[in-house]
Amino acid sequence: MKLAIPQLNYKAGDIEGNSAKILDAIRRAEQENADLTLFPPLAVAGILPQDLLEREEFIHACRLAVERIALQCTRTAVLIGAPNLDASNGIMYNSVYFICNGEVVDGVHKNILSDYDVLNESRYFVAGEDNTPIRYKGKHIRILFDEYESEFIDPADSFVILFGSAPFSVDSRLSRHRLLSSLAQKYRKDLIYVNPVGGCTSVLFDGGSAVYNARGKAVMQCATFAEDFQTIEIGKPAMPAAPFIPDRMTLIHQALCFGIRDYFAKHGFTKAVLGLSGGIDSAVVAALAAEALGAENVMGLLMPSHYSTDHSVSDAEALAHNLGMPHTTIAIRDIYDQYLAALQPAFGDLPFSVAEENLQARIRGMLVMAMSNKFGYIALNTSNKSEAAVGYGTLYGDLCGSLSVIGDLYKTDVYALARHINREREIIPEHTITKAPSAELRPGQKDQDSLPEYAQLDAILKLYIEDNLSPEAIIAQEHPEPVVRKITGMVARNDYKRAQCPPNIKLSLKAFGSGRHYPF
Repeated sequence: MKLAIPQLNYKAGDIEGNSAKILDAIRRAEQENADLTLFPPLAVAGILPQDLLEREEFIHACRLAVERIALQCTRTAVLIGAPNLDASNGIMYNSVYFICNGEVVDGVHKNILSDYDVLNESRYFVAGEDNTPIRYKGKHIRILFDEYESEFIDPADSFVILFGSAPFSVDSRLSRHRLLSSLAQKYRKDLIYVNPVGGCTSVLFDGGSAVYNARGKAVMQCATFAEDFQTIEIGKPAMPAAPFIPDRMTLIHQALCFGIRDYFAKHGFTKAVLGLSGGIDSAVVAALAAEALGAENVMGLLMPSHYSTDHSVSDAEALAHNLGMPHTTIAIRDIYDQYLAALQPAFGDLPFSVAEENLQARIRGMLVMAMSNKFGYIALNTSNKSEAAVGYGTLYGDLCGSLSVIGDLYKTDVYALARHINREREIIPEHTITKAPSAELRPGQKDQDSLPEYAQLDAILKLYIEDNLSPEAIIAQEHPEPVVRKITGMVARNDYKRAQCPPNIKLSLKAFGSGRHYPF
């Protein structure tokens, strides 16, 4: 049996646009004489439609779209995902419909709902109670939505299709390959894995649909972070092909560029603006944005103050030159002095403090947003996860923006990513990478004046946030107790601040905002 696997980038809520893509793929599958064409769960609705699933008119429109698609399926059968409302009892399932000879003839409901990470399926769906294989052209085709449904696999099944919809994380690629390989080998069945590609603001799906033979060897893999279309003949010998699993930093690089590009495309944006401080964070974000959108579409704003060093300006200018991106300079010295003069009657003779420091960050945020409003740029936030974790950022200042590009990337990884970006030529100035990081909000300021070295800070944060260890357990791993208590306390005290930050492109299972939920 010849299968077609169109790996498409669906848009949540865009039933018409998704349907048009699906029909184009069906026509191509028919041209390539595919017997069966596979589309993932909720393909018609768009991945992660969220509370659109609570709207009766949306569910009705999805059903009508499935029926219109069915009318076009005369030479290939189709499995396609959409919400499935049982009008007799008001129960809604997450289903895959089977379309054959122009009609919807069958369907399979998801039996185990996903309520982990950013998924909340039980909010919308009821779990199915059985799993009957689809019978087509003399084959018994077992459909699964989750590896835990593998208990339904029967010796009589001809092959298994696993419809995936798990959000991307940096560690998911390798673990997914091992899981799929082991399932195929355990049940001695050809296993077809169908996964969407695309983003829903902060949440990414990375594609990588694949086919594994009964020995657990990958024999086909679709592209990652890109649309693709592949066909394969199931039941015929095929040469194993080692699955492409990039190294960690390559994967992060791909994910962030894709996340920026997809966010802009789906919202109809074309141009970005960000502050260029000469520091490592803004340099990395600028390089990623230039790659994703084209350097000509990324505006850098240099905003030196009384405390900015000459090399900060020269490093930012060198970066803009290396990237070929437009940039402009608006010095904030006079603006800052005018603010201080206006505030003097209220501040009186009180000593210089964080209020005066943060005032500079807020002026810069205001200027970035002014450029955004005037020219239609979308502001990119440049805060990293380490600093966001401990509250090392200014609300309504450097924490502003529409999308946080590296907000799920620890500072040590930011440095590693900078080196990766420079792997072929110097894009980010070497001095930007090697100099001591500083917010430059007071004379001689360095990040490590108030924070531990980033290697130590990130090690503690990963144990606390990613591994969910208690302070006591972290201390037991020979991290200094005063440092651990200080850092974990800072994380807890700054939940209120992170709640007001822009969405992060999600790289981990514990991204702030989308993957980690704490009261504040």
